[in-house]
This record gives sequence, structure tokens and C-alpha cells, in this order.
Amino acid sequence: MSAKESTYARATRARILAAAERRFKHYGFAKTTIVDIANDCAMSHANVYRFFRNKTELVDAIAEDWLGKSERVCRDVLRRNVSAKQRLVDFVIELHRWKRREQLRDGRVYELLAMASHEGRPFIAVHLRTLADILVEIIEDGNRAGEFTVGDPRSTAQVIQDATVKFCDPRLVAQYQSEPLEAQAENVMHMLIAGLPTST
Repeated sequence: MSAKESTYARATRARILAAAERRFKHYGFAKTTIVDIANDCAMSHANVYRFFRNKTELVDAIAEDWLGKSERVCRDVLRRNVSAKQRLVDFVIELHRWKRREQLRDGRVYELLAMASHEGRPFIAVHLRTLADILVEIIEDGNRAGEFTVGDPRSTAQVIQDATVKFCDPRLVAQYQSEPLEAQAENVMHMLIAGLPTST
């Protein structure tokens, strides 16, 4: 594929995804068809099928993009000029805040994203590993600064993810929205950090 063809393909794929997201927001997943999306893009439905085999693949692509945005939120926390302890707290709080805002902004699309999470798509596992990598970097920063002496940052990152799933999983954020989740998340993180080994 030439550079020109590649650019055209990326642009076409982006148009299809944008049209699909608008349709899903307005009409919902069940009432949206590939033909509807194709018509919105002024192209044949056969052309849509060149990029996506079905509506589920469209939802997955939208979800991957959405998760990528949440990863950028966490990388911003990684770069903050504060202690590693504070960044561990901020990581969970900012991730929770972002997902809560998305839920409030557009509940219908959020439901689709929660559905993709529930089905355990491979890209969900990749996303969780990416978040774990960021946590590992923060923990290693804390080790270097003398805040912790964590011998296995990878296992510790997994424990943090397991302990905070209620605040970061889109299904649970929606399920427990009436609870003071942010305050709960902060309390959980302070307890976890207090239990990390130190040299003193």
C-alpha cells in the first residue's frame, strides 16, 4: 500500500468510526445498521465492510480509542513533579474521574464501552497491561527516591489494580455511582501505600 493509499485508508476508517459513534449515541447499538453508517459516510455498505466486518468491530475500535485517551490521563500523572506516593494516589483518582466524566457526558456510548469490557476483548488485556506498566514506573521512581523498597514492582502494581477495580472498571463506576467513590478510592490508596515496604 502506498503512502497516499495508506493516508486515504486511515481517513476513511476515521470517518466510519465517527459516523458509527454518532449513530450509537443517537439511536443505540441495536437500532444502528451498517447501511445507516455507510449512508452517513456517503459510501456503499460494502466499503464499510472493507474496514469492519460487523458492528461489534466498530464498538471495539471506539472502545480502544476511548481507552487510549484514559491511558494518556495516566501518563500525565506519571510525569507530575510530585512524590511517587502522591502519584500513586493521583493515578487512581484521575482515572476514576475521567471515567466518571465520560459516563456523565454520554451514557449510551459508555454502555457500549462497558459491554466491550465485559466481553473480555483482547485489547482490554493490553490496556490493563499498559496501566500496570505506568504503575510500575511510578513505583520504581519511588524506590529510586527512597520512598519505598518494593522488591517486586510488577506484583505490587497488580495488587493496586485488583484493589481499585471498583473505581476504574466502567461497569462498576456506573453500578456504584451513588456512592462516594472518589473518597473511597483515596482511602484505599492511602492504606495500600502505608503497607508498602520502606527502608526505615
